[in-house]
Amino acid sequence: MKVKNLKIFYKENKRSSPLIIFIHGAACDHTLWCYQSRYFFNIGYSTLTLDLPGHGLNYSKPSLRIAEMSSLINNLLKKVIQNNIILIGHSMGSLICLDVASSNPEKLKKVILIGASYPMNVSKDLLNKSKKNQEEAINDMIQWSLPSNVKLSGSNLIGLDLANLVSVIMNSTPSGVLHKDLKACNNFSLKHEHIKSIKALITIIAGEKDIMTPIKGSKNLIELLPSITLNSIKEVGHFHTLENPIEVNKIIRKSLGK
Repeated sequence: MKVKNLKIFYKENKRSSPLIIFIHGAACDHTLWCYQSRYFFNIGYSTLTLDLPGHGLNYSKPSLRIAEMSSLINNLLKKVIQNNIILIGHSMGSLICLDVASSNPEKLKKVILIGASYPMNVSKDLLNKSKKNQEEAINDMIQWSLPSNVKLSGSNLIGLDLANLVSVIMNSTPSGVLHKDLKACNNFSLKHEHIKSIKALITIIAGEKDIMTPIKGSKNLIELLPSITLNSIKEVGHFHTLENPIEVNKIIRKSLGK
């Protein structure tokens, strides 16, 4: 499967299987979903991870706005054969999911937002630092994103230096991309009536110790869409999918009715 300006990693299960599309966040790539894509494929879903322009193995010119990224995903939805699609996005990816859902594509049945905050305000200091020195900005983000217990013990599943793993993923991003991503997040807004018009069922997964996208930012969405289900994971910061993949997978599976 090919979609212009997207690098796609697609695993088809049965033709009748629902399709989960995973969308990564700022300065990340498809490897953020390594535990989710494998797990859900093994229990019967087709899975699709991707690298947005300028990320991972996608060498296309980076997008400057969330709307540009969501347009790529809408094009992807038109290409896939499945009519039962679940979008899952992390951080910046959650904004992309929200924007796609607001256009109400018929194929989209459920949306899961991980590390979601609306609006997703980014501090001026971080924006400036990401422009002047991306590596330092990434180091700061990792320090803020991972609670002290996670830095010491890695993950309850893989037992490695998780801070180093995240650093490797983010520092593989070309210089300048993080600043573009953060600026896109900071500038993104939707009219409240567009959010309220969303038909897909939405679940939010939040980290109890997430400083980058705190739970209060998720609660802003609940005020606009009272039907949203909010799940909080204890002792987890901003990199939920790697910090506690077992709990993340449990919540996703429950939200999908499996």
